Parts: sequence; C-alpha cells; structure tokens
Amino acid sequence: MLRTLARGGAATVGIGGTALAAYAYGDPGFGRQVSFWRVTGPAVLSYAACSAKHKKSDADTKARAFAALHDHYSKVSLDLILELRGLYIKFGQAAASSPFVPQAYRTQFKVLQNDVPSEDFAAIKQVVEEELGPLDELFEEFSESACGAASIGQAHVAKLRTTGETVVVKVQYPSAARIFLADAQCLRTLISLANPEALPAFEEFEKQLALELDYRAELANLTAIFDAIMPTFADRVVVPRAHSTLSTGRVLTLEYLPGPKLEGEMRRQMAELGMRVDESESMRDWIQRLEAQTTQPATEADDDEREPWRAWLGRVGARVVGIDAALWVVGKVHGFEIFVHGLFNADPHPGNLIAMGDGKVGLIDYGQCKRLEEGPRRAIAELMVKVADDAPHAEVAAAFRRVGVRTEHGGDEFLGKMARLMFGRVSVEMLEPKWHRDLHKTDKMTHYPPDLLMVHRVALILRGLSVACRENVSIAELWRPHAAAALDAGPD
Repeated sequence: MLRTLARGGAATVGIGGTALAAYAYGDPGFGRQVSFWRVTGPAVLSYAACSAKHKKSDADTKARAFAALHDHYSKVSLDLILELRGLYIKFGQAAASSPFVPQAYRTQFKVLQNDVPSEDFAAIKQVVEEELGPLDELFEEFSESACGAASIGQAHVAKLRTTGETVVVKVQYPSAARIFLADAQCLRTLISLANPEALPAFEEFEKQLALELDYRAELANLTAIFDAIMPTFADRVVVPRAHSTLSTGRVLTLEYLPGPKLEGEMRRQMAELGMRVDESESMRDWIQRLEAQTTQPATEADDDEREPWRAWLGRVGARVVGIDAALWVVGKVHGFEIFVHGLFNADPHPGNLIAMGDGKVGLIDYGQCKRLEEGPRRAIAELMVKVADDAPHAEVAAAFRRVGVRTEHGGDEFLGKMARLMFGRVSVEMLEPKWHRDLHKTDKMTHYPPDLLMVHRVALILRGLSVACRENVSIAELWRPHAAAALDAGPD
C-alpha cells in the first residue's frame, strides 16, 4: 500500500510542477491543485505510514494513533476548505454528516453547514450586471450582505423596482464553473487513493453537483416541482415562485420566504422544553452511522458509544411541538416527489427548510434534483412497500435485487436486514455494533445503483432530522402510500 501511495505522491509532485508553471500563466484551476496537494499529499502518506506501522498493534494503540492524525488533519483540512471554497465546501458539508467519516472531521466540518464565508459584494454585483443589466435599474434595494452562502454561490435579499416585491437573488461565484473540473479531479484522485470503494458514490455526487452550475436547470426543477406538489400540499408547504425573466445560467431570482431555518427553530424549541440539543444531535449521528453500514460493518470503536442510546427507543420523551409535524409533512412531500412525480429534491438539508409563521414549511434550494425513470421508480416503490409491510426476508431481498443491488453471496437474510436498516424503523438490536459486524460476516454489497443511492440519501437526512426530534420513524411506512400509488398506476 505504501508503494501505491508513494506513486500517488510522485504523481502529486508531477501535478504540482505542472501546476506551478500553469499558475504562473494565470490558470486558477492548476493553482488550486497545488494548494490542495500541498496539504492532502502529506496527509495521505501520513495515514498510510500509520497504517503500516500499527498493522500488528492492538486495537487501542491503533485507535490512539489514528485519533491523533484525525485531530491534526481535520483542522488542517477545514482551513484548506475555507481557503479554496468551491466544490470543497460541498464535499466538506457532505462529510460533516457522513457516518463513515471520523468524528474529528465531522466536528470540524459542521461549521460548513451554516457558516460559509461569503464572497465580496463587488464580485457578486459584477455577475448580476453581466447577466441582467445595471443593478439600480432592476432593483429598488439590493442587500450587500449575503443572506446565505454555499459552495458555488450566495444569496441576497432584494426588492424589485417594478413591483416592490421582496425577492432572493442567487448569484454564482465568478470562477465557480471554471474551477469545478480541477477541484473534482483532485477529489477523485484523493478518494481513489484513500477509499476506492467510495468512487461510485463520489461520481454520482459529482454528476449532481455539475448540474448545479447551470441555474437554468434549477429553474426548470423548481417550476416542475412547484406545478407537481402545490395542488396537493399547498395548505402545508410553500415552494418559492421563480422569476424566469430575471434568471439566467448564473443568476436565479426567487420569491422570498420569510421565517427562520427549521433547524434553528428546532433547536430553540428543544432548549425551551429543556431537551438537550447536543444529546439529540449525537443520537442522530449515531443512528445515521449504524444505519448507513451498506458497504462496511460497524467498528469496535462504536461499542464505546452505544451505552447512552440503548434505552433511547423506550424513552422517546417530549417532542418538539409543531416541528415533528413539519418534518412529517416534509417526509410526505418527498415521498410524493420520488414515487408519484419522479423528480425529487435530493438535498432536504435542514438549512433548506423554512419555518414560516403560518405553520407552513418553506422548501428552498432545488439545485440537487434527481429524476427517476419509470423502471427504477417502480422497483424502489416495491421495495418500500415490502419493508413497510414487514414482508419475509426472501420477498424483501427479491425486491432489493430488482432495484439493482448485488452482493457477494446473494443472501436473502443479509438483504432483508439491510433494507430494513436503511428504510425501516430502528430496533433495539440495530443499536448494537455487534449486530452490524455479524451481519457483514455473512455477505457484503458489491453493487449499489446510483438511483437508490440518492433515494437513500434523502431517507438518511429525514431519519436524522426525525431522530433529533425524538421520533423513531420508518421511512418506508411514511412513503408507503405514495409508493403503493406508483405501483397501482401501472406502467406509463
């Protein structure tokens, strides 16, 4: 392994040399590669050396050695992400909620979920005027402070000069598209060195992010989903209307939805009820870490964390008033999007949910949408119905295979348990890392289709939010009515 990584290090030097030459001629993509590998190259080699050194060490010694590396490189990595921004912000946000990422990294990267630094307003103004025309002619007011910043752009509150309507203007960073390919290449190389099994998931992640670079795609997604869900859910949710005449590939103008982010409102209400926010968030992380064991078993280290949560299922305490109902609605809406409409928001992050004053939930940010064709949609719908109805392992496994999942041995029990873990209600035994280790001794995943990956991502996010509110939700049961409707509708 060290030889493989050494070759990767040599390649890094080669990339760096080329990058330095190109950077001198003004190519920011190559310059970013230099900065990236300056930090990650030594990190990869340090982890490889640690792995080789402690190959025969006991578990505690090995854990302490890796913990020291995690502590150091998680801080260094966050500094690098904040320096380079771009795709690295999005990657860090995903890592912050990934069950497979060491806790030190997830703790450091959590700041990226809600506190991404914004771009200088002069650069934002230039993009808006290049795309739409003089700012003063279009807007009566345009806040210079961003109301939200993300990986490829940021949003500003403004007031239209023609109607006086308050809107949100999403503006793409000037260099976002130009540097995307260079950033993706760096991350792909890093993952191929550190965790090759994760490459298929990254490739789907990369494909979805590439779509975000054209705001016209988000405009089309937003319009399609608005038309699909509002007739059914207008009394419970709000999807912002888009101003197509004030939207381009790099600027998107939307109806402003007033209210705090649902996550902030959830934390406020939990504090008022005397509920421990940190406990609920730790529980959410724990459930997600165990639930997402689709490619590898739980580790020995998880044993140390299980005790506080063993009794959790039996003591679901005071629930967050109104928030649990809001999350139920959000879950239902996503089930409708996935199984009835076929186009769904693959990123129902709590930061994309607005707690509006009239009790409705605002649904924003449709940059990461996924369309399911009829075949995969019906196959996943059948899987949801089987899990929700607690069908025998053989029936659940058969449905799982029709989705496209493959394992080394094709065991019915393994697939049946895995499907319930991913989409069912959490049981007491699932809180035991030994359960996961024993399960993965019998079989392991060899192919996990991208369509299911994105649906499972939505389920993971919704499960995490529900657990934080002390709700033990079965995603399959929540989605069953819409899944059954998709099956009853028959082929198009």
